[in-house]
Amino acid sequence: MKTSLDKFFNPKSVAVVGASTTPGKLGYVAVENLIRLGYPGKIFPVNPKANEIQGLKAYPNVKDIPEPVDVGLVLVPAEAVVGVVKDLAEKGVKHTVIIAGGFSEVDEKGAKMQQEIVEIGRKYGMRIIGPNTTGIVSIPGRFSTTFFKVDYNPGSAAYIAQTGNFASITFRWIVTRENFGISRIIGLGNKCDVDDADALEYLESDPHTKVIAMYIEGLKDGRRFVEVAKRVSKKKPILALKSGRTPAGSKAAMSHTASLAADDAILDAALKQAGVIRVNNYMDLVNYTKAFVFQQPPKGNKVGVITPSGGLGVISADACQLLGLDLANLSEKTLERFRKASPPFIRVGNPYDIWPSVTYIGVDEAYKVGIEALFEDENVDAIIAGFQFTEGFELKDHRFISEASRKHPDKPIIAYASSDWVLVEKMRAILEKENIPVYYSPEEAAQALAVMYRYSKIRGEAD
Repeated sequence: MKTSLDKFFNPKSVAVVGASTTPGKLGYVAVENLIRLGYPGKIFPVNPKANEIQGLKAYPNVKDIPEPVDVGLVLVPAEAVVGVVKDLAEKGVKHTVIIAGGFSEVDEKGAKMQQEIVEIGRKYGMRIIGPNTTGIVSIPGRFSTTFFKVDYNPGSAAYIAQTGNFASITFRWIVTRENFGISRIIGLGNKCDVDDADALEYLESDPHTKVIAMYIEGLKDGRRFVEVAKRVSKKKPILALKSGRTPAGSKAAMSHTASLAADDAILDAALKQAGVIRVNNYMDLVNYTKAFVFQQPPKGNKVGVITPSGGLGVISADACQLLGLDLANLSEKTLERFRKASPPFIRVGNPYDIWPSVTYIGVDEAYKVGIEALFEDENVDAIIAGFQFTEGFELKDHRFISEASRKHPDKPIIAYASSDWVLVEKMRAILEKENIPVYYSPEEAAQALAVMYRYSKIRGEAD
C-alpha cells in the first residue's frame, strides 16, 4: 500500500546522507538551505569522516541516528546509492529523495541499480523521489532537498517537473525576477516510484497551492494520469509543457530521464481529455502561472481593451481574435464616459485609444475613467489595459486599478506596459504587488487571458 507523500513536504526530521564540510559542495549547500529556510525539524548530517557539520552533530551511518527519520536525502554517487537506500529502509525511513544521476538514463548497469532501489522501496514500503533530480522545495514546510540556494518566498504556485531545473534554475529566476511566490516544487527525475499522478494527487488538496504547472518528458501510467488530472483540473488549473515533440527532443529526453516520448498527437489528446492546458514554451510555465496567481479566470470571452496608441489597439484586436477572444460591444453608458473624458470630435470604441484622453485630462484621470468604466460594463468579461510609462506620463496614483479589481473579482484585468524600461519595471513591481499581472506586449497579455478563458471552459464556467 502506498504511503502518503505529506512527509516529503512537512517532515519532522531529515537525514542528509553525503553531507559535506566543504562550502559549495552539494552536501554542504543542502544543509545550508535547510538552515537558511528556518526548517523547524531536526537535521541529521551523515558523513563517516565528520563529527560536526555547520554546527550540527554528524553521524557515520543513518543507522547510528538515535531518533526516527522522516526523510532520507541521498547525495552520494550513483554506485553507493543502493547501499544507502537499504540502510535507510532498515532504519525505518519511509520517504527518500535521491539526487544522483547515472541510472536508467545512462545504461543497463544504471537501469539495474535503479531497479534494485525500486525493489527495496517496495519491500519496505518506502516512497522514493528520483533518482536524477534536485527533488523537493516546500516553502510552507520550510524544507528543501536542492543543492541550489533557496530563499523563503511563500506563494501559491506549484511546479511538478521531470527535471531538477525547477528546484534550481527556474526557482532562482522566480525568486529574483518575478513578484509571485512558490508553494511546492516537485522534481521527479527518473520517476522510479513517485510520478506525475502521485504529485498531482498531493497538490489536489494542498491548501497552499492555487495553480499547478508541469514539465513532462514522458508518462509512466498515462491512464492513471488522465484519471487524476481530470479530477484535479476541476479544482485547480494545470498547465503543462510536454517536451520531446521532435525526433531530436525525443532522443534528448531518453538520455535525460530515460523517458520514451509517446506519439505527440496521442499525448495531446490525453492532456485535453484530462483538462490540462498544454503550453508551447518553457517560460509559459512562469508567465501564465503568474496570471492565475494574481487573478481569477473570466466567465466569458468578451474583452474590453485600453491601449496607449492606435497601432497597439489594432495589434490587440488581432491578438484577441486569433486566440478566441472577442472584443466586447461596449454599452452606450461606457462609450459616453469615454467621450466626456476625450477631446471633442474624438471617436471612441473598443479598443479604447486612451492617448487623446491622457492629453485632455491627464494620465491618472484618463485611466481611472477607462478602467472603472470597463469594470462596470456588463458586456465586458475581462480587461486588457495597455500602458506606456515614460517621463511625464507615469501613473502617480495606481490604487484605483486594484480597488476596481477587488470590487469585481470575477472580471480579470491583465496589463501590459512599454516605453521607459526603468519606469516599466518600477510600475510592474507596484502593480503586481496589488495582484495586477503585467506583461510587455499586447500579445503576451492576450495569450495569458486566453489561457485563463480556456480554464473557465474546462471548469464549465464559460461557454
